[in-house]
Order: sequence, then structure tokens, then C-alpha cells
Amino acid sequence: MDKKMGYILILVGIVFLLFGVFVIVKSNKRKGKSETNELPNKPRQENKSNDEIAENKAKGDSFEKFVVKQFDKRYFTLNEWRIDKYVDGIYAVSNHFPDLEIEFNLKIKEVSNKFAIECKWRKNYYQGGIEWANDYQIDNYKKYAETLKIPVFVVIGVGGEPENPNELFIIPLSQVTSNTLSKETLLKYEKTTIDKGFFWDFEKKELK
Repeated sequence: MDKKMGYILILVGIVFLLFGVFVIVKSNKRKGKSETNELPNKPRQENKSNDEIAENKAKGDSFEKFVVKQFDKRYFTLNEWRIDKYVDGIYAVSNHFPDLEIEFNLKIKEVSNKFAIECKWRKNYYQGGIEWANDYQIDNYKKYAETLKIPVFVVIGVGGEPENPNELFIIPLSQVTSNTLSKETLLKYEKTTIDKGFFWDFEKKELK
């Protein structure tokens, strides 16, 4: 009788063990499925509170307004101003594109040029530089420039407030190879006359 009871207990133990393995495998499959169902190429912000996300967006919007105001309406037309909006992982394809698309017109010389701008503001430098984008964003911006055959510039403000930065840099995307830019690199593209608007050199296709 004791021997039979021992066999029964062993059998019960095996059943529970198999059931536990089944539960773990099923749980992992569900986790993997939920991760693969996420839309790609969108920054994950689960570690930030809604207040932090809203605050960062407000600062970004303020800096974009600052940049827009630097263009003289007599010569520049704002063709596109893309707003980053999404819900439950659903967002417009245009979110992958640079923030602004500008057109320069100089009628007396019959010149018309288009270019795009990605705007970034940071309160401070971090470890001697600025992390301004994710790698996939840089790829998206470069594909955009190649497809539309227009130059793209990264305008970065540092310090002060988004609507009045202490430092301003205008970097051609063609010169960017990393999502992090050192202060030494940024200084090569510094706009020292922040109080003056942007100037477009239509011969060199450069924003200054």
C-alpha cells in the first residue's frame, strides 16, 4: 500500500511540474507577441510620466516657434510644420520627417530653394555633448533628404529657455554621423549672432 502511494505522489509531482513548464512557456510567448506587435521606429517613453512627456513636448514646441520666427517672411515660406501626435502606437508617417520644411524665394534672381530643419533644444550638455536623436531617426531624415533631393539641417539650442537659448547651432545633416554631437563639433557650426535671423546662402545651399 505504501509503495502504491509513493508511485501516486511521484505521478502527481510530475503532473504539477509539466503544468508549471506549460504556464511559463505560454507566458513567454504572450510577452514576445506583445513586443512584436508594437509599431517600430517610435521612441519608447514608458519610463516617463505623462507630466514629463507633456513638459518635454511643450519645450520642443516652444523651441520650434523660436526657430520659425528667425525666418524673414519676405524671403521665406513655411511649407510644412509637422506636429508629433500619436495615440496607442498609432502615428502619421510624416512624424518620421524633419519638423520644418522651408522655401526660400528671391524673385529678382529667380531663385527658389527648399530645405528642411529638425529642431532640438537641450537645457544642458551631458558628458561634454548633446544626444539629439535616435539612430533610426537619423536614417529617416537622411532618406527624406535623399528622396526629396533637398538639404536637411539640425538646429540645436542649448541653455537658457527654449524660446531664448543661450547657444545656437546649425548643423548640416550631411555632416552628421552620430546621434551624439560633442561640444567641440557643435562649436564648428555655432551661430554667434542669435539676435539676428537666419540667412540662406542660395549659392552654397547653406543655412547660417
